[in-house]
Amino acid sequence: MKPQAILCDRDGTLIEDCHFLSRPEQIQWIPGVLETLKHLKQKGVKVLVVSNQSGVARGYFDTAAVEAVHAKLLWDAEQVSASMPSAGAAIANFYYCPHHPKGEVVGYSYACDCRKPEPGMFLQAIRDHNLNPAHCWAIGDRLRDLEPGLQLGMKAFLVQTGSGLEAQQELSKRPYAKLVTVISSLSEILSLVQSQDLRRIDSQFH
Repeated sequence: MKPQAILCDRDGTLIEDCHFLSRPEQIQWIPGVLETLKHLKQKGVKVLVVSNQSGVARGYFDTAAVEAVHAKLLWDAEQVSASMPSAGAAIANFYYCPHHPKGEVVGYSYACDCRKPEPGMFLQAIRDHNLNPAHCWAIGDRLRDLEPGLQLGMKAFLVQTGSGLEAQQELSKRPYAKLVTVISSLSEILSLVQSQDLRRIDSQFH
């Protein structure tokens, strides 16, 4: 069956990884991603963006800057998918961790349970959207983006955009390597969702 939701990394997966991106005008969408979001919305697949934003703890920018970037991402995605009749947003929700154990800003500089690879943001998304982890997919360009999902029983996909090529080399050394599917970019996920739809349809007639 198609996934209930895709828990997706931000920098290097949806948009180009601009080191500690802090302003909406720095956003550069990875080619094909906006169209993919449009079609996922049409198919009723929730996209939940889950990202580490340690720049807050490091004092590079504040939470308002993170939320301004997310507002622009949502606006861009909605502009592309505005003509789609499906209910719901192209990006259903954003989750981000502003913490870092070696940060400098009081209130954010500690070891938390939400900074990936810890599962806190994934667990929050599951609660908020009443998800079954076994029916969700985790996607990102770093292994820490996938590890919370694997821990919870999700399917995992490593994109080769962003830091994905380096992560792919590291993947072969990990015990869960065979559980991770490597794809060229987020755009490729659409064909996998469509194949799951076809399997569901076939099963109804056999």
